[in-house]
Parts: sequence; C-alpha cells; structure tokens
Amino acid sequence: MHFTYCPDCGEKLIPRTLGDEGAVPWCTHCERPLFDMFSTCVLSVPVSSRGEIGLIRQSYGNRETFVGVAGYMKPGETAEDAALRELSEEIGLTGLSLRYQFSAWHESRGQLMLCFAADLPAEAPDFRLSGEVSEAKWFSPEAAAGAVRSGSIIERLVRQVCQNLKNC
Repeated sequence: MHFTYCPDCGEKLIPRTLGDEGAVPWCTHCERPLFDMFSTCVLSVPVSSRGEIGLIRQSYGNRETFVGVAGYMKPGETAEDAALRELSEEIGLTGLSLRYQFSAWHESRGQLMLCFAADLPAEAPDFRLSGEVSEAKWFSPEAAAGAVRSGSIIERLVRQVCQNLKNC
C-alpha cells in the first residue's frame, strides 16, 4: 500500500529526503515518514520422515495444481509461529520442526513470502483438512515438483526441499 495521505491525521503527504532511503512520503503534521506497506505471508511444505512432501489443493482459486500451506502473519506473531499455526489449521499437522528456506517477493499480490520446510518427527499422520483445503497428498520429491505450477514460488520451495533431501 502506498500512502498519499496520513492514516492518523489525514494530512496530504509530501516527499521528503530521509537518509539513504531517498524521497519518502512524509507527514508534516505528525512529523513522521509513512513507508509503503505490504503483507507478510508464510509458505510451508511438510516433509515426512520418509522424505515425502505434502501438498494441498485449495477449495478456492486454482484447483488444477497443488500448492503449499500458506497464510498471512498476524500482528505480534513470528514467522515460525504463523507457519506452525497454518499447518495445524489447514491440514492438522503439529509437532513439526521448521527449517527456513528463503524469502520471495510475490509480485502480483504485493506480498513477502517467507518459505519453510516443516519436518515431521515420526511417521506422517493422516491429514485433517480445514474448509480451505479440498485435498492434501504426500508426494515423492520428484512428483511434488511436477504437481505444482511451473515458475511459481511453491515450485522453487519444493525444488529447494528436494535439493536438501538430495532427491532431485
């Protein structure tokens, strides 16, 4: 979100040079900068003790390809807390240990995606699906890479996890 007016006082913002940032929107009334804002999201794939990767189909949007478990971070929540919450809410998996993989800018949605692999400590349990998920399935690493949209952030995450498993 790019600010034109101050969300607190309603004053029209003016560009002001601020250190190395260059010109940023500035509120002369509140005496503060208002940097562009964006949503921060988490994207995770569970990894079974057998090296399988869990992917889902959402009950909304594109239902042709599989995706990872994703969601928005809530205020006060760490990225790790958000990733574990989403995995529990959407597919009923708990007791996971997370491995941060990378961050990626999702251009079309204006979101920062923080990507994780979520390791299960034991045999993969059955998925418990929320209303947001129409299907969840375990894939071999090679099959997981082919089940997601080519060129997507989830494909990059699956390939990274495959590399870590040394199975792709």
